[in-house]
Amino acid sequence: MTSDPSICKRCALENPTCCRLEPGQEEFCFPLSEMEKNRIQDYQPNEGGFAVQENTEGFLHHILRLFPGEEERVRKLFPRRKFHFRLAVDSKGACRFLGAAGCRIPQELRPYYCRLFPFWVVGRSVSAFDAASCLARREAVHLLRMFEAFNTNAAQVRDLMGRLRLAWGLPPSSGMKPVKRSF
Repeated sequence: MTSDPSICKRCALENPTCCRLEPGQEEFCFPLSEMEKNRIQDYQPNEGGFAVQENTEGFLHHILRLFPGEEERVRKLFPRRKFHFRLAVDSKGACRFLGAAGCRIPQELRPYYCRLFPFWVVGRSVSAFDAASCLARREAVHLLRMFEAFNTNAAQVRDLMGRLRLAWGLPPSSGMKPVKRSF
């Protein structure tokens, strides 16, 4: 497989994708930092594509699974019963920025989580979410082929993860030893 710039666009035509969630599951939508929200708002000021979401225990449990060993930091960032921003979804669970040909936000302005998906970093270890809805995951089968499909590599994924962490006020890396995880 070689780089496939249309992989996400092709995936967006299928149902469901990473840009859709089951109605009623909105609390598990990944949070946005203030910087990410402002960057998108500057690009599309009248879009109204954001929602305020309570930091529920379910949300915190979900986020804590993604940041093992960082419970104190994560709970400080997302105090229980406080709120965070997330991307808004329509009544069918599709991101408000999802168009017929994929995301309407330019790649460099998208939230870091969206730019990282389907990859994730824990410590220095890069892995891919085991997301059956991800067309790249289904077509590429293993991590190296997924890197090729997205025209990226482990170093670039780690860099994006560091940017996500910095946007939230976390250190750019967890400082943990690599942890083997399956998502």
